[in-house]
Amino acid sequence: MTRHRIMIQKWKYDEVGQDIKRSTSRDPNEISAPLEHLEELKNSDYKIDDHFSQIYGWQVVDTTGARVGKMKDFLFDKTQKRIRYLVVGLEINVKEDKDVLIPIGRAELNQQEQKIVVQEQVSFEKLKTLPTYKNVKSLAIEDEKETLLIFSSKQKEETSYTQGNFYNQQDFNETTFFGSD
Repeated sequence: MTRHRIMIQKWKYDEVGQDIKRSTSRDPNEISAPLEHLEELKNSDYKIDDHFSQIYGWQVVDTTGARVGKMKDFLFDKTQKRIRYLVVGLEINVKEDKDVLIPIGRAELNQQEQKIVVQEQVSFEKLKTLPTYKNVKSLAIEDEKETLLIFSSKQKEETSYTQGNFYNQQDFNETTFFGSD
């Protein structure tokens, strides 16, 4: 399987060819504040390396190969230009879908079969308990902590949040998903 490094690049520019800058006035550590450093990739001013742009819509399966949903989007950290989550539409039943976030380090891209495999022994029943993802503006730090607890054996008290250390965990390692060059 060929592996490539992920590349997120700014692609919109202002009239003088400068990158469009956005500022935030919120403290990212404020518990109730939206996580303004995160952004949905599909409708942003950024794009993923063209090699990976075709994975939207791919099946998401568990380690047994059972289908659990469909790849919808990525959430990425604008300041670090790194992907943090997959936005996956879980297929609960015929009439109900639920969007959830899966940390990038907890899934693996299988390009040959055009599937995304959720790693670890997280059952579909456990995936259904993930917080519902509506949009990045409604995402709170508590949702991120709860998501990580479902994938890890840590206790809630052990999951501390500061923007400087939260994303340094193995759960957010992009090479798990994309591989390395």
